[in-house]
Amino acid sequence: MKKGVYLFFVLTMFSRLLNIDTLDMVKDIQKVEVGIEEEQEINNATTISLVGDIFMDGSIRALIDRNGIDYPWEMVKEYFQNDDISIGNLETSITTRGKKWEDKQFNFRSDPKNLKAMKEVSLDVVSLANNHSLDYGYEGFLDTLDYLDKYEINRVGGGRNREEALKGLILEKDGVKIGVLGFSRVVPHVDWYATGKRPGIVGAYDVHINQVIDKVKEMKENVDILVISIHWGEEGSNTPRQNEIDLARKLIDNGVDIIMGHHPHVLQGIEIYKGRPIFYSLGNFIFSSRSESTRNTMIAQVILRDKTIDKIRIIPCSIENGRPIPVAESDLEERLEYINSISKGFNTFIDNKGIIEIEE
Repeated sequence: MKKGVYLFFVLTMFSRLLNIDTLDMVKDIQKVEVGIEEEQEINNATTISLVGDIFMDGSIRALIDRNGIDYPWEMVKEYFQNDDISIGNLETSITTRGKKWEDKQFNFRSDPKNLKAMKEVSLDVVSLANNHSLDYGYEGFLDTLDYLDKYEINRVGGGRNREEALKGLILEKDGVKIGVLGFSRVVPHVDWYATGKRPGIVGAYDVHINQVIDKVKEMKENVDILVISIHWGEEGSNTPRQNEIDLARKLIDNGVDIIMGHHPHVLQGIEIYKGRPIFYSLGNFIFSSRSESTRNTMIAQVILRDKTIDKIRIIPCSIENGRPIPVAESDLEERLEYINSISKGFNTFIDNKGIIEIEE
């Protein structure tokens, strides 16, 4: 207090000599102090970015061959390069080999060269627990594991055996331990499940729930924040089914902090349950999307402070020619209104800056 009075006196005497308004000077100093405080607040936060389905096949393959491997990421890479952890659902095998798994309508296979771009944009973790990881058989799946390991991209939800597939991942950022697990409720064939001697993925159907809960509790003992990636839902529906809502809440009741859902290929509502976000479906992200609903996507950023969830930031994007592009300022209000409308049933509100405040 004494220092403040003395500073004001000195400024007053100095300003009289130079004919400067002391109050304006003090206001300018206060603005600088506020700016510094805001910058410190941002720097003290830990940001986790979440996105939906990613593949580099189909029409996107031709666009990449024409425009380079950076093409799908060019318009959004800054979000991943400036966050702390980025997680997405890898909805494809990564291989140049293998035979199509029979009796599937769609089989996806993406060139391994694409992982170089994924690594450069800092996509840190992918989930393999979905209905396309084994589209080209065990050979293609083992290649996927090997290529992800080669490019040092972390993976969850799939492995060379059940132990590896179920293991999950723990990353530490700024002293915050963040765990990630991956499971699927969409499994095309029982032979896709990893066993003690067979590669594959891990399921989260009702018959598996006790095992899932056990793994959640085990990992939560060793982390501050636990993220679960889960492939579920009805394709094309912007509303989660009751069994998904019930399971999401049960997972949070047992220790999960963040749930990122995918498979419907469209956005579904966001629920904040006991202060923890449930993104029922993040929709497509890098994908061949034709309809307006499947092109409508987002980057969901969970902002942590003091090892707890502080707020959510939503960055609406539109998929144009296979790649996500943040919506223009002129379209932002409309897109946020849409996400608010599908989240209304959960009493979730996103403000005009895309922020969901988490109440203590």
